[in-house]
Parts: sequence; structure tokens; C-alpha cells
Amino acid sequence: MGTENPLENRLQSYLDECNKNGLSASILVAQNGDILYNGGVGLRNKNENLPVTKETIFTIGSLTKQFTATAILKLQEEGELSVNDSISKFFKNIPKDKQNITIHQLLTHTSGIVGNLGYGVDFVPISKEKFLSEVYDSPLDFEPGKQFSYSNVGYSILAMIIEKVAQTDYEAYLQENLFQKAGMQHTGYLLPKWDTTQIAHGYKCGEDWGTHLLKWQADSNQISWHLKGNGGILSNPTDLYKWYIALQENTIISKKSLEQLTYPHVKENESGDSHYAYGWTIMNSDRNTKIIAHNGSNGVFYADFIQLPEENTGIIYMTNELRYDTQIVAWEIEQLLFKEDYTPVVPKMKSIKHGSTDVTNEQLEIIHQFVELILTDDGNIDDFINEHVESKERERRFKMWVKDMQKEFLGYHVNHILEYGDMSYDIVMESKDGKVVDLTPCFDLQFNESNKIIAFGW
Repeated sequence: MGTENPLENRLQSYLDECNKNGLSASILVAQNGDILYNGGVGLRNKNENLPVTKETIFTIGSLTKQFTATAILKLQEEGELSVNDSISKFFKNIPKDKQNITIHQLLTHTSGIVGNLGYGVDFVPISKEKFLSEVYDSPLDFEPGKQFSYSNVGYSILAMIIEKVAQTDYEAYLQENLFQKAGMQHTGYLLPKWDTTQIAHGYKCGEDWGTHLLKWQADSNQISWHLKGNGGILSNPTDLYKWYIALQENTIISKKSLEQLTYPHVKENESGDSHYAYGWTIMNSDRNTKIIAHNGSNGVFYADFIQLPEENTGIIYMTNELRYDTQIVAWEIEQLLFKEDYTPVVPKMKSIKHGSTDVTNEQLEIIHQFVELILTDDGNIDDFINEHVESKERERRFKMWVKDMQKEFLGYHVNHILEYGDMSYDIVMESKDGKVVDLTPCFDLQFNESNKIIAFGW
């Protein structure tokens, strides 16, 4: 890497700061055909003190969806299906309300099909038949084609369609028709010959969460249909960069199909400032250039993939420890690349552990009030919000979150609290029978300089 490039120097110095502050991540930044940075910071395995390198493997979460979408368009090119086909062409005994759902609607999250069949089920084995019967029995959230609502389930159904049309396993199809063609040897679920020492362990509330591969092996070496097609694929930035090049060079699908893959088909929200394509989100940068991006997470790992086609730039980022500020690193890099005077936010990941009753600052005092609120259900949510929550617009969401916590943590007590350098905290609870769990989701409260809560949950 040339030392005279001021942009590379700024990038390097930002990532050095991230490293000093405890971020664990792998990052690749490319511009105009040159790789400005490809490497890692922090640790892939804290117990064994193994660093993150450019070879380190992470789970990429919902970045998996772009592979599913590309496979569908490849099959369309080959005349095996059309995105306008309804799902009744591929499945039997579909209830009347779901018969006319199209592949296009599944790809754009406009089918009305439920988002998930439960939470925390990524590693719960489920047969194709049982999965489909649960989908058929679930009421639609809205009439197909009428709204946008993100659905992991819809992408699992797309993976089933790929299997049916291609007469092969979903992952085997991706390996043969997508990954091998792009030269990707370190992407997949179970088929690559993984060097298991290179697979990053996830960390949640300071604890070792393990790896996807270990969890799949424990599940009789199967990928659950709760995850297949919509998330969970393992990869690294180097391989995803090969994918980025293969898409640009039309190695996998034609230019026409790529346009369909990245076309802003539906609004993601009322304001229309972002649209969903097929497995990608489309929006504009503050320079009014096109952004093609997607993120992926399971609440432990987090990945971002940002393409700026008009500016010939790609940013690929993966971390094994998700928190408030670790989600923004790729976007901080995007700002750094295009604004000379921009000072990017550095995630401060090193934590201090406080005992269950410690009160050393006002924020910890507020956290204890919050815990009392969720454990006693004494109805003072409004008072707490008025006094301690910064944004009144998010009041309703905060109330819902607290009510969920009240149901979940009845009879629990605080085990310890982790305080991070970005004024955020994890609250780790213990059940009556001694089971230690984090408040779900893990990163619980973040404060501003005035000790007001500015973020909560995930």
C-alpha cells in the first residue's frame, strides 16, 4: 500500500484509532479499481488472542439475500422461471390468500408474508414441509403488492424455489453457479473446506457466543430453513470484493439482469428516501450519487456492503461484536472518502464491569431506575420517559420495548453492567434459577452528554 496517498493515510489512521479502542473487524475499501485498504483490526478469537486478518471469516447475515436474488435472476436468464411467476407454480396446497404472491413480491418484501417464524430460531432445525405449513397458517400482514415489510421468510421460500427449479441443494447451486464463477473459495455454509481457526468467534455482552459453524455442526450439520436463503452465509471481505467485481463485469448475470437486481423497485418508507431492489437497498448519497447497499446481522455479528457505482467505490465491513457505534463504521468510511475535513466516529469498545449494585455515576443510577421499572411493573414508564429519554418521537417504541422486557424478565435480577467508552451500557440479568442472560437485544442503553437516553435496544 502506497504511503504517499493522503486518502490511504487518513483511512489507515482512522482504523488504527478503531483498533486502539477495541473494535474487532475486517474491512476492504476499493476505489477506481485500486484496493485502498484490506485488513483487520482486533481479535477473531479473544481466548486464543488470534487477530482478525483479511482471511478471517464472518457471518454476513442478510447480505445472503443478494446471492438468493442473483440466483433467481440467473434462472430467469436461463428460461427456468420468471420473476412474475406466482408461487403456486412451485408449491402445492397453497391457501387462497397466498396463491397469487409472485417471485418479484418475495424479492422486494412486498408479499405480505410474515417477517420471521419466531425469534432466536436461526439454529432450530425445521423441515421444508413444516416451514411451509407454518407460513401457510400465518395470516398475511397485508394484501400482496400493497406495502413493503422486510421478510426473512420470503427469502427462504425463494431458496426453496431455487432448489425445486435447479433440482439441487440451495448452497450447492450457489457454489457452482455463483461463487466458483466469481473465484470465491471462502463463502458458503457447510460446503467450503473451512480453516476453522480463521472463523471469527462472535462476542455478545463480553461473552464468547461461538461460531455459526459450531452451531450448525451441533444441529446435525444442517442449515435450518429459518436461516437458509435469507441469512447466515459465511464469507470475508476479500471474497465479497471478488463478487463485487464479478457483478460489475457481468460474469455471473447479464447487464440487463444486474439492472433488474439493483433497480429501486419499491419504497422502503413513506418518505421514499430509500428503495428496495432485489436483495439490495438503493438510496442517494449526500453528494446525490447512487448508493447500492445492504447490511446483515444476527445481533452478534454485523456486516455492511456499500457500492457507489457512479464513484467507482466499494466498502465491505464485517465485525464480530455488534454495538451502537460498530454499525456505523462503513458509513463513517464513506464520509471520510469523500470529505477531506470529516472526522469519523471511532467505536469505543473497551468496557468496565460494574457489580449489580454499583452506582459511580448518574448514568448507572438511571440504569438502576430502568431495571426497577422493568422488574416491578409499577406503571411509571411515562415519568421515566419524561425525565430520562431524549427523543419524545421514540416514546411509543420505548414503551413497547419496556413492556417486552417486563414480560421477559419477571423474577430476574441484575448480574452485572458493562459500561463502554461511547456512553452505552449492557445490562446482564440473572434468572431465579441462576441462568445469566443479557437484556435482549444486548446493547441496551446509550446516553448523551446531558445523561439523556438517546438509543435503546437494537
